[in-house]
Formats: sequence, structure tokens, C-alpha cells
Amino acid sequence: MNKKVIVTGGAGFIGSHVVDLLVKERYSVSVFDNLSTGKKEYVNKKSNFVNIDITDSKKVFDVVSQIKPDCILHLAAWARLKRSIDDPIGTNKVNVNGTLTMLEAARRFNVSRFVYSSSSSIYGGQKNHKMKENFTPHPISHYALQKLIGEQYCTLYAENFGTKVVSFRYFNVYGDRQPDQGEYSLVIGKFLRQVKEGKKLTVFGDGRQTRDFTHVSDVARANLIALSANLPRRKNTIVNIGSSQETSVNQIVKLLGGIPDYIIPNPRGIYEEKRKVANVSLAKKVFGWEPKVMFKEGLKKLQVKMVYI
Repeated sequence: MNKKVIVTGGAGFIGSHVVDLLVKERYSVSVFDNLSTGKKEYVNKKSNFVNIDITDSKKVFDVVSQIKPDCILHLAAWARLKRSIDDPIGTNKVNVNGTLTMLEAARRFNVSRFVYSSSSSIYGGQKNHKMKENFTPHPISHYALQKLIGEQYCTLYAENFGTKVVSFRYFNVYGDRQPDQGEYSLVIGKFLRQVKEGKKLTVFGDGRQTRDFTHVSDVARANLIALSANLPRRKNTIVNIGSSQETSVNQIVKLLGGIPDYIIPNPRGIYEEKRKVANVSLAKKVFGWEPKVMFKEGLKKLQVKMVYI
């Protein structure tokens, strides 16, 4: 019998790619999503779709008790820094209370493994921009703090109840299905849309800020590996998932052949992290995971698909 897996946020950008890979690998997948940010057309037709709000604990407990999953992959969240600042109470309800609801469901119904999608944003400002898991977190936004609280809840549930828990700290995920519209769109999606429309590329600040852009297929593969990895009990295994390539916003503009439109001063102000890149040596050691898609390659393929087709 195939393992049963619940993927929260499985209609979203990252979650839908995770679901596609699990279905391909013959897992029995149930998607939990209320379509507040996800799209029904992203849901794999071979999965079981459940329209559900993860903050509705009564309904969540009822459905989880019926499915009896072997693992929960928790990707559902209200992401983006600006959204968390605009609506700290609403995003806290989803990102913190929703995570707690899913952890409690795992405990109540003996789900042996819980994989939590965290964020590199929890590092915040660091003296060393090459982020390692043993750095003391310094969140500088509501979203980052909410993700850190989720990690801490994961640690408590691992230590107190023996659930095998993994927390993945993603670094700036990009790829097909990424948001490219509205004020919460992702930078690469926004740039590709502007290129397609023949517009200048909107750059906040001077464009020298750097990030570690990680292809969504590498993130999906990490989630797949976590389902069968040998994990310790009573420990939250926290690892970075990134490309280990540091890329500036100006470099992206150049790669896309666009013309920058600098917005100065930077509207993000104190919330803008200057430099960030992942050290992924622990992911390799613990899971045998390494990034496969290098940024230039991933961006080129995405540009062809989104702009010229």
C-alpha cells in the first residue's frame, strides 16, 4: 500500500510542485488548501483535493482522522513580507495558528512524520551573509517571526511527543507558477512579466542586494527525500534548502536584458536584507540533497516559457 501524505498548500506555487512529484512517485496524496492564494488548476488531478482552512481545527482533526496519513508536509502559509506587515493578525492566524493546528493533528492521530516549510527570512540581519543553521535567528519582519515561531512549535512537538520533524529553511524559491501579479508578486515573476510587456524592470533600492534563488524542483525534491530519510526522534531537524549561489537584483536585470527602473529610497526600508546565500552542507550530510538547477539555467528555461511562448 502506498504511503498516505497530506500536503497543505498543495494548490500553491511550491506546494503544487511537491504534489506533482509525490504523485509521480506513487504516493497517495491529499491536498489541503482553501484557495485563498492557491489555484484549483494547479492541483494534480490524481490527488485528493480537500477545500479546507487549516485554522479550522475541528474540521482539520475530522479530516485527518479519516485519512490517517503517514506524513504531513506543511507548506500552507500567507507568505511575503509586505503582506505580514499589512495584516499581522491575519498572517499570524494562518502562519502560526495554522501550523499549530497541523502539528496537533499529527500528534492526535499518530502521524509519524511532519515536514515544515520554514524560511531563510528568520536569519534576518547577520554579520556573515553565508547563512548556516546554527546562526542565532534575528527576524526583522512579522513573516520571519511567524515562521520562526512555527519552527519552535515543531521543536516542542518533536521533543515532547516524539514526532519525527523536519524544518526546511527555503531561500527565495522561483519557477513555473510563481506569483507575477499584484503587490505580493515575487521579483523574478514580476521581472518576467515586465519584460513580456516591454516595460522597465522595477528595482527597489540600488539593486545591489543579493539573494540565493532556488529552483522549485530542488525544493520539491527535498520534500520527497524527507519522507523516507532516517530521522532522529525527539528532534527538529532544521536544514537550509538553497542553491548556494549569491545573485544580486542587478545581475537578474542584466541576465534578462532588461532596463532597470530604480525606486530610491527603497520602499522596504529597514526590512531589506542586504546579502544572503545558503550554506547547504548540512542538507547534503543529513539528506544527501544538493541543488541540481543552477540559477542561470533555471532562469533561462523560465524566461523561454513565460515570455516567448
